[in-house]
Amino acid sequence: MHRNKLHVGLLAATAVLVFAGSANAADLYGGGATFPAPAYVGDLYNGTSPVAKLSRDSAITLPAVTFSVAGLGNSTGTKVPVFKDFHTRYSADAVSYCQTGSGTGKKILNNDGIFANGACSPAGITGFSSVSGQSAPDFIGTDAPIATADYNTFITNMASTRTAIVQIPVLAGAIALPFKDTVGGLTSVALNTEQVCRIFAGDIKNWNDSRLASPVAGSHPITIVYRSEGSGTSFAFTSYLAAQCNGKFGLATDFFKPNQSFATAAALALPNYSASSAQAGNNGVVSKVKTTTDAIGYADIAEVLSQGVMYASVNGNDPALFGSTGAVSLAPAALLSGKVLDGATVADVPASVAAPARNCTRLVNPTAVISGAYPIAAVTYLAAYNAGNGTKATPLKNLFKQFYAPLPVGGVTPPDTRVALPTGYAYIDGNALFRSSAVGSINSCIN
Repeated sequence: MHRNKLHVGLLAATAVLVFAGSANAADLYGGGATFPAPAYVGDLYNGTSPVAKLSRDSAITLPAVTFSVAGLGNSTGTKVPVFKDFHTRYSADAVSYCQTGSGTGKKILNNDGIFANGACSPAGITGFSSVSGQSAPDFIGTDAPIATADYNTFITNMASTRTAIVQIPVLAGAIALPFKDTVGGLTSVALNTEQVCRIFAGDIKNWNDSRLASPVAGSHPITIVYRSEGSGTSFAFTSYLAAQCNGKFGLATDFFKPNQSFATAAALALPNYSASSAQAGNNGVVSKVKTTTDAIGYADIAEVLSQGVMYASVNGNDPALFGSTGAVSLAPAALLSGKVLDGATVADVPASVAAPARNCTRLVNPTAVISGAYPIAAVTYLAAYNAGNGTKATPLKNLFKQFYAPLPVGGVTPPDTRVALPTGYAYIDGNALFRSSAVGSINSCIN
């Protein structure tokens, strides 16, 4: 499989990854990104009516949806979700995860008008459903890395007790382009980069367009389905569109703007669409595509496979094969320290955050193309607080380290006993130096 090269500098750190039990039982309350949810908590939420936003480990006794171990389209058998495996390893500790989207997750992390002890409900999300006295989350998931504006809000609301934001990349995954067959019989879609750009720019707006590889007969206007809320999937997808489309194919150099809001990122494109529909969550996008003739959208491939929806190949590559050869190998220089991401621009963590805590915000450089032939992929992160974690510090470290294979001890490499991931996801620690640097930050930064 083709491996793309990565660039930039790194603050290296070394540490030994050890799975160790925690002295005190902990219920960890988190939420945020929907993109990694199939890997984190499985896909059982797709089988509920209405669609559930909350998954809890069985050790937490509040009413909730249990974890699924569905195979997610993988013929090798069922998969244990990562957070379920965490509870298996550390039976005294459990995890609760609310799918809010990355934007809302970051607001909850920063106590920005929405708090962890609000409800996580299909009827309306006002928090992560944590216990009544816990307004701050234990962790969040986000595919849209912490930006300067996010950090400034954290400084205003949380820095006096929590010091700094800890952000660690944990997984990579393929963003698929699900579509619904037309009345005219469209049953497969093979797109190249130019066609993806033209479709989401609203230039190609009908499946009968002769610029497509297999145009259909008759008129079949394309409906673009996109995320309604702030979304890391939208951020990653619009980052791809900005990098691959801007200044090409007759588009302006700033036509797409990387943003967790698709409506903001594609503001110039929206008026061009024949039809469009905004939906909450990746599961909402896929569900809408599934029931809308001639529609196309974007979502994690595991969600698409889980709902049994057809999807496009891109440049001849299948998103379901992403990660099929094992962990993605990111060069150590790809992991930046003390950096935030403003659109496509890397910036420093605000100066009021002192070292070494400022270095706890780790970022995969946006110029680093994720290895793998399929071109549309995203890195997803876990974020937490540097200080004030109390007895939850060790369980949080263990949760974060679920995503990293053990480092050598005394020259001997322990066996990698991590769970297999759903189709289309990959661990990102194929490079040993990258792995030791990330694990070093987990060990030193969560206190």
